[in-house]
Amino acid sequence: MEAPKVKLCDNPRQNASLLSVLTFWWTVDMFRKGSTKTLGLSDLYKPLEADHADRLGDQLERNWRLQLHKCKQHKNARPSLVKAIFRTFWKDWVVLSLITVFGEIVLRIAQPILLGRLLLYFRRQSDISYEEALYYAIAMIAAKAGSIILDNQYGILTCLTGIRTKIAMCSVLYRKSLRLSRNALGDTSPGKVVNLMSNDVNRFDIVAFLICYMWASPIILVIVLVLLWYEVGWAGPIGMVVIFVVTPIQSFFGKLTSRYRLQTALKTDERIRLMDEIISGIQVIKMYAWEKPFAKLISAARRAELKIVLKSGFIRGLYMTFGLFTTRAALFATMVGLILMQEEITAAKVFVVASYLNIVAFSMSGMFVRGVAEIAEGLVATRRLQKFLEYDEISERFLQNGGCEDSDKPEREESNVALSFQGVTARWVMPQEENQSHRPLTLDNLNADIPRGRLVGIVGAIGSGKSSILQAILGELPLEAGRIVCNETISYVSQEPWLFAGSIRQNILFDNALDRKRYKKVLRVCALEADLEQFPDGDETLVGERGISLSGGQKARICLARAVYKQSGIYLMDDPLSAVDAHVAKHLFELCIGDKGFLGRQGATRILVTHQVHFLVEADWVIVMNDGKIEAQGPPQELMHNGIDFVQMGESESTPDHDTHLSRQDSCTSVTSSRSSVSEEDNDERAEQYDSKKMEQAFEKSSADSLAGSMFLHYSSGAGGLAIAICLIFLFVLTQLIVSFTDYWISFWVSQEELRSFIEAKNDSHVLEIGSSEPLGTDVCLYVQAGAVAGIFVVGMIRAVNFYRSCARASQNIHDWCFKGFISATKRFFDTNPSGRILNRFSKDMGAMDELLPKSIMDATQTVLTIIGAMLVILIVQPFFLIPILILLAILLYTRTIYMKTSQNSRRLEGITRSPIFTHIATTLNGLPTIRSFKVQQLLIAEFDQHQNVNTGAYFMFHCGRVAFGMVLDLIFFVFLVTVVFTFLLLDNSVLGDKVGLVVTQITALAGMLQFGIRQSAEMFNHLIAVERLLEYRDLPAEKQPKEDAERAVLPKQWPSEGRIEFKNVKFKYFEDAPLVLRDLSFEIKPREKVGIVGRTGAGKSSIIGALFRTAIIEGNIAIDGINTENITLETLRSNISIIPQDPVLFSGTLRKNLDPFDKYSDADLWQALELVELKEVADGPSGLQTYIAAGGSNFSVGQRQLLCLARAILRSNRILVLDEATANVDPETDHLIQQTIRQRFAECTVLTIAHRLNTIMDYDRILVMSDGKAVEFGTPCELVQIPQGVFREIVMATGPVEAENLINLAKK
Repeated sequence: MEAPKVKLCDNPRQNASLLSVLTFWWTVDMFRKGSTKTLGLSDLYKPLEADHADRLGDQLERNWRLQLHKCKQHKNARPSLVKAIFRTFWKDWVVLSLITVFGEIVLRIAQPILLGRLLLYFRRQSDISYEEALYYAIAMIAAKAGSIILDNQYGILTCLTGIRTKIAMCSVLYRKSLRLSRNALGDTSPGKVVNLMSNDVNRFDIVAFLICYMWASPIILVIVLVLLWYEVGWAGPIGMVVIFVVTPIQSFFGKLTSRYRLQTALKTDERIRLMDEIISGIQVIKMYAWEKPFAKLISAARRAELKIVLKSGFIRGLYMTFGLFTTRAALFATMVGLILMQEEITAAKVFVVASYLNIVAFSMSGMFVRGVAEIAEGLVATRRLQKFLEYDEISERFLQNGGCEDSDKPEREESNVALSFQGVTARWVMPQEENQSHRPLTLDNLNADIPRGRLVGIVGAIGSGKSSILQAILGELPLEAGRIVCNETISYVSQEPWLFAGSIRQNILFDNALDRKRYKKVLRVCALEADLEQFPDGDETLVGERGISLSGGQKARICLARAVYKQSGIYLMDDPLSAVDAHVAKHLFELCIGDKGFLGRQGATRILVTHQVHFLVEADWVIVMNDGKIEAQGPPQELMHNGIDFVQMGESESTPDHDTHLSRQDSCTSVTSSRSSVSEEDNDERAEQYDSKKMEQAFEKSSADSLAGSMFLHYSSGAGGLAIAICLIFLFVLTQLIVSFTDYWISFWVSQEELRSFIEAKNDSHVLEIGSSEPLGTDVCLYVQAGAVAGIFVVGMIRAVNFYRSCARASQNIHDWCFKGFISATKRFFDTNPSGRILNRFSKDMGAMDELLPKSIMDATQTVLTIIGAMLVILIVQPFFLIPILILLAILLYTRTIYMKTSQNSRRLEGITRSPIFTHIATTLNGLPTIRSFKVQQLLIAEFDQHQNVNTGAYFMFHCGRVAFGMVLDLIFFVFLVTVVFTFLLLDNSVLGDKVGLVVTQITALAGMLQFGIRQSAEMFNHLIAVERLLEYRDLPAEKQPKEDAERAVLPKQWPSEGRIEFKNVKFKYFEDAPLVLRDLSFEIKPREKVGIVGRTGAGKSSIIGALFRTAIIEGNIAIDGINTENITLETLRSNISIIPQDPVLFSGTLRKNLDPFDKYSDADLWQALELVELKEVADGPSGLQTYIAAGGSNFSVGQRQLLCLARAILRSNRILVLDEATANVDPETDHLIQQTIRQRFAECTVLTIAHRLNTIMDYDRILVMSDGKAVEFGTPCELVQIPQGVFREIVMATGPVEAENLINLAKK
C-alpha cells in the first residue's frame, strides 16, 4: 500500500557519549528547536537501532512460536505470552535490576542513615564535631547525586523497554491479523484490533516502570525494619504495622482494579466495534436519518463503559488518599510507641524514622501496591492479546497456494486440469458458537475438474454458493471434507471492490514491478483509459480509503486491472461485471475475460462468477449452483440442449459495443497530486509534489490552535462548569492544609518533647528562655496529631470520590459532544478522513481522557499542592529561605515553559503519526482475501513497520523530553538541598535539630515528588491534547439545517402525501471550491411516476440523489409536494424518502436489529417484509429474527444484503423511493423479483432509479437523461428512443443490435 516516505532526522542518542547519555545533554538541541518553532514530521528522530519495528517483531514472534511449539509437544501445557515477552527483553530487565539495586536499595537507604548522623550535630550539647558533620553532609549529598543519575537512567530505560515491548507486540498482532481465519475474523473487527493496539499495549509502559519495585520493595522493607529497630527499638516495628495493614488493603483493591480493567476493555471493544460500523455505514445512516438513534445507542454503550471506569477511579482515589495518609499514620504510631515505652523523643530519631518510613511508604504502599494493580491490569491486557494471538489461522499451505493442495510436480506438467474439486464439503460457521452442525452446508460434496486455459462460468441464484467456491479455492472457507487440488498461481477479483488509500497506479501494480507495455494493455482492456483522461493527474490520482472518491464501476475495473496485471495461471473473478453498464461489461468480456480477450490469448484459466449469464454462451464450461450443490455442469451448448437456457436466464446476447463509455461516477473529485501519464517518467519535482500530497492524505493536521481558550476550562465545562471546579479546588486545598498542618505539628511536638527533656535533664524550669511558655503536654500533642491524621483520610476520600465523579461526567459529555459533531458532519469530512483517523480519536484519545487525564490531574494537583505546602513549612521554620525558593520557582517555571512547547508538539505528532497505523489495520482487515491471494503480506508488514517507526520517532522524542526535564528538576532541587544543608552548617549553628530535620526531610521528599509533580502537570497538559483533539470533532462543520420552528411553520402533518418532486435551477457541488456537478438543473416528477435516470460517467446521475437528500452545497430550489426542502430539517426530509443504496450496508447484531434498529415495527411486519423479498428462509432457523449477522453482513451474499435493504424500504412505506443501482449485484431472477416488488408494493409511490440494466427501466413512465450536470432529455422511453441522434437512443444502440432491438420493443409496449 506504499506508506508515505517520511524523512526522519538522525537520532542524537544513538552515538552520544556516556556523559551525554547520563546528563541528557543530547536533548539540548531538541529543546532548542522545540522552543523556537512548531515541530513537524521532518523534525522527528529515527528510532534507535534496537527499536526498529521489524527487528523487535521478529524477536517476539520467534519466542511466541517457541511457546506454541512447546505446547504442541506437551498436550496439557498452555502458551505464555508473558514468558515470550520476558525471553525477548530479558537483557533490558537485567540492566534495570542492577540500577534498582544500587539506586533504590543502596543509595536511597544510605541517605537517612547519613541524615541521622548529621542531625546529631544540631542538638543541645552535641557530641559530633563540626568536621564529622561536614563529612556526613558531603556523603549525604553525594548519595543524593548518585541517586538522581540512577533514577533518571531508570526512568528512560524503563520507558525505552516499554516502547520496545509495545512496538514488538503491535508488530506481532498485525502479522497475526494477516493470518486470521474467516471464522476468527467474524469474532473480531478493525475496531477491536485498534483497541488492542491503542489501549491494551499501553499497559506495558507503566508495567515496565513498576516491575522492578515488585522484588525490590520487600527487600527495602526488611532492611528498613532492621534499621528502625536499631534506631528506636520496638517503636519502629509498631510504626511499620500501619504500612503492613495498609499494603494488603491496597493490594486487594489493586486486584479489583484488574477485574474492572477487563470489564472496561470489553465495554470499550463493544463501543469501538460499534463506532467502526457507524463509520463504515455513515452514508447509509445519514440517508436513513438514523443519526439520533445511533447517537443514543453509542451514548448507552459509553455510559456502560464509564460506569466501570468510575469504579476504577474510586479505587485510584483511595490509593492517592493512602499516599498522603500512610507515612503520617506510621510516624504517628512510632511516636505513640516511643511514648508507651518511655523512650526519649528527639529530632534525630523522629526525622530519621520519618525518612525511613517515607522510603518504605514510597516503595511499598506507593510503587509495590501500584505495581500489584498495574501488573494485574497488564496481565488482563496480556490475556486479551494472547487470546487474539491464539485465534484460528488460515493454514500455512493455504497462505502459500491459496486454498489448494499442490499436485506433484510431474503431474503438474502433464495434467490438463488446472483445478480439481474432490468431494468438497464446507460451511460458514459463526464465531463463539460451539455446535455448528445445525448450520446448513455452504458447499455440499462438490466434484469438478476445471480444464487448464479455459473459461469456466459459475451461475446460480443468490446464496447458492457461487462466491463460496472461490473462497474455498483461496482457502478462506475451511473444508469439512474433500480436497481442492491446484496446479497454478492465482489472481483474485473480489465481489466488493477493495482499494487502499494510494494512487490508481499503486492499486493496480500492488507490489509488482512496472512493465509499461503490459500496464498500458491492462488499462485498455479494463476500460480505464477514458477514466484516467478525465482525472487531472491520470493514474497518479490519489484515491481515498476504500476508493471513496471513485464510482462503483471505476472501483470494480481497477480491482479487475489489479488481478489482470498480475501474471497468473488461474484468474478467479467474483461478479466483476455487475458494477458496470451493459456495454462496458461487453467491453471487459470481449477484450479481457473472453477467449479472444487479453487473458484468453495468454492461455489463462478463468473462473467467472456472474449474473450476466448471456456472456457464458461463449464459455468453455459452466457450473450451475443450487443450494450449495452442483446442479449441472458442462459445456454451455450441452446444458442448453438439456433444457438450461442461459439466454432466457438473463438478458439477451448482445454484440460487441462501440467506444461509447457509460458508467456511473460519484462525481466527487479525489485528492490529487501531480499530473502523470503511463508513458512519462516522473521528474524529481513532480515526485516531491506527489509525496507531499500523499503525506497530506496519510497524516492529519495538528489540532494546535484549533480551539480558543484554556483547554482546562473546556474540560471543566464538561464536568459541570466553574462551580464544580471551584468546589473541587476547595477540597484539594483543604486536604493539603490538613497535611501541611500534620507535618508542621510533628516538628512542633518534637521541639516540645526535646525542650521537656532538656528541662528535666537540668532539673530546673528556669532554664526556659525569657518569653517562652511551658512545653505543651504530650497528651495534647498526641490528640491533635491523631485528629489531623484522621482528617487527612476523611477529607481526602471525600475529595477523591467527588473528583472522579466529575471526571466521568466530563468524559461522557465530551464524548457525546464529539459524537454529535462527528455524526452531523458533512459528507466531505467522511470523504477526506480515513476510518483509522476517526477511530484514533474515539479509541486512543478517548482512552487517554477517561483514564490517563484524571490520574494526571489528581497526581499533579496533589503533588503541586504538597510542594506548596512543604515550601510554606520551610518558610515558617526559616523565613530567610524565601529568596532561594523564589529563585527556584523562577527557574522551574522557565524550564517548564521550554519543556511544554516541545512536549506538546511531540505529543501532537505522536497522535498524528498513530492514525496511519490504525488506517492501515482497518484497510488490511477489509481486504484480507485479496491481500492473501496476491501474497503481498510481507509488503504490508514492511509498511506497517514503517508507520510504526515514524510513530516511534514521535513517542521517543516525547518521553526522552519528559525524563530529561525530570533530570533538570532534580538538579535544581539538588542545588537547593546543597544550599540549605551548607547554610545550616556554615552560617547558622544555633538552629536546633527539629528545624533542620524538618527542612531537610521536606526537601528530600520534595525532590522526588517535585519531579513527579511537575512531570504529571506536564502530562496533564499533554493529556488535555486528547481533549483538544476530541473537541475539534465537536466543532466540525455540520450539514446545513433550517430551524425547527421554520419547518413547523411550512410543513403539513401528512407530508409528503403525493410524492411530487420539482427541481428549479438547481446547482450542486460537493464542497466550496469544487466544480459544479449539477448546473441549473430543472425538471418535475409527477406523483406516483416511475422515473429512470441514465447518463454517461460524470453526467450527474448520483448528484441528483445527493441533491435530493441535501448531502452537500445546493443553490436553487428543490420542492417535494410544493415544500422547499431547504426549510425542512434533514432528519424529517431523509426519513420520508426511502433509498436502496448501491452498496448495501448491514450492521453486526441480529436480523431484527438490521431491519428495524429501533423497534418501531411488530414481528409480523418484519416477517411480511422478508416474505415479500423472498428471504424468509434466512430466518427459518431456530433463531428466527434473532439470526446473527456478522460485521458488514459478511455471512450474507451481496444479493441477500441488497434484498434486506429492500425489506427496510418496504417497512418504511414512504411516498418516495430511490434506487441507486440497487440491482447491480444480484442475479437476473432476483432483479426481476425486486422490480416486481417495487411495482406492486410501491405502485402508489414516486420511484427514481439509477440503472445499469436498461431493461429494468424501459417500462418506466419517463426517463431523465443527464449529461454534464444538465437534463438533456426527459420523456417516455418510447419518445426518447425515436429521437434521431438523441443521447438516450445512442445509449440504447451502444448495447448492440440485438439488445437494442429488445429494449426498443420493451419501450414501445
